[in-house]
Amino acid sequence: MGHRQETVAIIGGGLAGIIAAATAAKYGAKVILVTSGAGTLGMSGGSVNLQGLDLKRPYLAEAMNFFTEMMVVAGCEYKGNLRELQLIPNAMGSFQEMSLAPTFVSAGSPVNGSKVMVVGIHGLSGFNPDLTAELLTASANKRDFQVKYTGTMIEVPWLKKRTFNTLDLANYLEKQENRDKLAEITKPLVKNCSLLLLPAILGQQIGSKEFTAFEEKVGCTVVELNTVPPSIIGLRIFQCLQKYLQKVGVDIRSGYPVQSLQLQAGRCTAVTLDTPGRKNVIKADNFIVATGRINTFHIAITEGGKDTDVLLKEDATINEHMQLLNENQIPIAANVYGAGSILKSYSCKNGNSLAILTGYQAGMIAMGVKK
Repeated sequence: MGHRQETVAIIGGGLAGIIAAATAAKYGAKVILVTSGAGTLGMSGGSVNLQGLDLKRPYLAEAMNFFTEMMVVAGCEYKGNLRELQLIPNAMGSFQEMSLAPTFVSAGSPVNGSKVMVVGIHGLSGFNPDLTAELLTASANKRDFQVKYTGTMIEVPWLKKRTFNTLDLANYLEKQENRDKLAEITKPLVKNCSLLLLPAILGQQIGSKEFTAFEEKVGCTVVELNTVPPSIIGLRIFQCLQKYLQKVGVDIRSGYPVQSLQLQAGRCTAVTLDTPGRKNVIKADNFIVATGRINTFHIAITEGGKDTDVLLKEDATINEHMQLLNENQIPIAANVYGAGSILKSYSCKNGNSLAILTGYQAGMIAMGVKK
């Protein structure tokens, strides 16, 4: 008889849940990912900050290597390394220090003597290229970089709306022919520049390949600036990761949150989804909870033989085996693990790096893979 395939159920489809799912799938699991959205990826630019973390921390380097290799396959390549920081410009006119960043933003570090064009689009709310250029010049000077940032506004005459947001533009620019038209308009503006800065608008569905093609048509390096949420870059990365999970065989169940964990004799046997009418039950051998902090649905822990349920809350604690602990610091169940921002160890500054690390670690341990 053949070896029975392990089933791992992941609760939460943000970055931590996605990494856990991809890790478990890599080691041969049948993976079911229950998700109700993109988590904080839809609000952040997807860059990874490792500042303040011990680079010798178990699983850290391995997890980051897994992530960067996965993103290449997913079509959203990342640049950088664990020991050097990149300066990533944003629409607010400041720089953020990051260790790893998607190609869409990674080339924005200031270079002495360079000329940079910041381009805005008439009708796009919330982005002023002149102000952004002025603030970036001041921010670069404070860091002892002499860079000339110049702002300019362009008209996109074929856009029908008078006012729109980044999501409207991103939907329009999903088509290559429309991105090509935008490249034609911006190309004359960057003849003497080494870098073009645009608000993040180039589509949710594109990847590194399409982005590079746009750069080639413009004629210089292009960087997108994150604006107010939703983050087009974050949503783009989420789309790439969803397609990647589908390619590696992850069964994605979207739309309904998990209502409860079903416990019996010290193990979790199933989760129930909050579906209309008859509840949908998902059985698995191991469970990873990565619901995050923006989750508004509380998960009940239902244990056989007990009359009352306990609610699983954020700021959860785990042991060295990534098992979720109850208020008495005892594992909720032998096969229930935690990952991501639901954990007490979560830090906003290192949010994405901790999501990657804990998601990878939980996926490894759930599959019985020892480092």
